[in-house]
This record gives sequence, C-alpha cells and structure tokens, in this order.
Amino acid sequence: MASTIRQVLQLSLEDLTTDDLKKFRASLLDREREGEPRVRRRALEDKDEVVIADVLVSTFTDAKAGSVMVETLRDIACNRIAARLEAELENLNPQGSRPSADSMIPTSKARPGEHLVDKHRSALIQRIRRFPPILDKLLDRKVLSQEEYDAIMAKGTSQEQARLLYNGALTSSGTAGKDIFLSVLEELEVHLLEDLRRS
Repeated sequence: MASTIRQVLQLSLEDLTTDDLKKFRASLLDREREGEPRVRRRALEDKDEVVIADVLVSTFTDAKAGSVMVETLRDIACNRIAARLEAELENLNPQGSRPSADSMIPTSKARPGEHLVDKHRSALIQRIRRFPPILDKLLDRKVLSQEEYDAIMAKGTSQEQARLLYNGALTSSGTAGKDIFLSVLEELEVHLLEDLRRS
C-alpha cells in the first residue's frame, strides 16, 4: 500500500490510459489559478508517471498536490479515478490531503466554522438551474441514498430540489458531504462559484 502522497499520485497516474495521461499533462500545463505556481512545459513533456508525480509534489507541495491532481482528473473527465484518489488521500492524511472548502473562501469574508455551501445557501438554491446532473454525482459519491435521490427528483423545480437537498442529506452528512457537494459544483457550476466568491 502507498504510504506517501507521491506514491499515491503515481499509482493513480498509472491507472490512466496513454491518451488520458496525455490529456492530464495538457490540462496541468493549461492550469492557471491565482496564487498558484505554474508547471513548466519542459518539466512534463513526454514524462512518465513517476516524474509527473514528482513534479506535482515539488511544484504544489505535499499539502496541495493531491487536490490539484483530483481537480485535473475531473477536468479531463476521469471522475472514477479522481474519486478513488480522493478516498486514498483522505485515508493517507485525513486533515491535510485536500484543501478544506473553507480555505476557498476569501479570508475577509469567512466566518469561523462556516462552510462555503452554507455561506451561499440562498444564492445556490436560487441560481443552480441544472440540478439532476448534480444529484447524479452526489448519488454516485454516496452523499445521497437512492431513497433521498428519488424524493428530491420528484420535486417540481430546481429550487425545491435544492431546499430538500440542503435540509436532508447535506445537513446529515456534515462537512464531508458539503465538501463533496462543493467539488461537484466546481465541476458543473464553476462559473456560478466564481461569481459567488467574487461577490
């Protein structure tokens, strides 16, 4: 079993097909996030999984490399590998393997203990329009049971669906469920989240 972040990342990279590994390298090179270091093309071009894992850790540090890789895997639609990597990182380092959702809130606007999905509850309920794909992913990632999923899908509007999700599964699943919900929103509602963070 892998015992370091680098080994966990390397093993996940080895699960990618040759084409997906090319897409992963390209997506990582295209990645531009404020305040993050940039990966140089020469560091990744034609490199294997061992070198790519080393580049991730040396560029983003042990604390951030895992979350960068998960986001990049989701960018190239390797969601199953991304979910497995998230679980492995959580087992390896429950406190430090992934950034908490609260760390994504600008410091000046965050209240102690307040999760981003709680802070913007009303706006998210009103502004998420395509709720079924979000619910599908929450079901796949075990935030929702089949019974909860069916009850939410039976609601007539996306606002009613969102309210039932907040009042049920997101409340009972705690921070872990909210973190998963946030990662799904990062994937499917990225422009909405960016707008909320700027507001």
